[in-house]
Amino acid sequence: MFPALVMPPASLLMIAAAGLFLAWRGRRAGLPIALAGLAATWFFGTFLTAHALVGWVESGQRPFDRAAWDTARTGTAPPGAIVVLGGGSIVDGPHSPRRERLTPWSVQRVLAGARIVRVTGLPVLVSGGPPPWAQSSEASLMRAMLEGELSVPVRWVEDQSRTTSENAALSAAMLKDGGIGAIVLVTHAFHMPRARAAFEAVGLVVYPAPHDWLSGSVNPRSLRALWPTAEAFALSSLAVRELLGRLWYRLIGAN
Repeated sequence: MFPALVMPPASLLMIAAAGLFLAWRGRRAGLPIALAGLAATWFFGTFLTAHALVGWVESGQRPFDRAAWDTARTGTAPPGAIVVLGGGSIVDGPHSPRRERLTPWSVQRVLAGARIVRVTGLPVLVSGGPPPWAQSSEASLMRAMLEGELSVPVRWVEDQSRTTSENAALSAAMLKDGGIGAIVLVTHAFHMPRARAAFEAVGLVVYPAPHDWLSGSVNPRSLRALWPTAEAFALSSLAVRELLGRLWYRLIGAN
């Protein structure tokens, strides 16, 4: 619950509510605080702000194409595996028996991982444990999709991790047992900087394979970019979460 409270718009609306409470109690600072909270809510709810934040999070990355693979495989530490990170799973409707499936984030990562397999031919590790509300791990669902629907074999299944740092630590233990010290890492462009840092922190050489950029799709001069929307709030919250996650990893020494 706490992470949700520090993300926009909840944190900003709490500031506005606190200002209104202070104003009701006769405090002169209350109204300015309330107005600042409402203005910040509008600001973070626009595509102009959301795409600027996501662009910052995603900056400096390129897709992993055949040229990148040629550079990686002929370098001093060629990758020996592809690691695909889970992006969430959910309960699929009120059915009995219970059904569970990957979220769109996870599906995109699975598809991106399959594309990298076609380019490189490297073996695959999938990483992701079960969320508290699910019985199946993300890794098991990703393996089922890769093997059953995309005809891509999975060699390793890391199905205990709950965070990106755990993805890295548990995956590295499996790979190092097999003598692998370099990987192609598959995750969304917005998540890649934090994920790459976590995997490098556990001693792996990482060749990033980011995919599905979220920035750059809105004309900043359009009126739509200046109007608050639920989709823009979601993007802003995503970017703020990644930035706070990077800060937290630095504080705990994860990178």
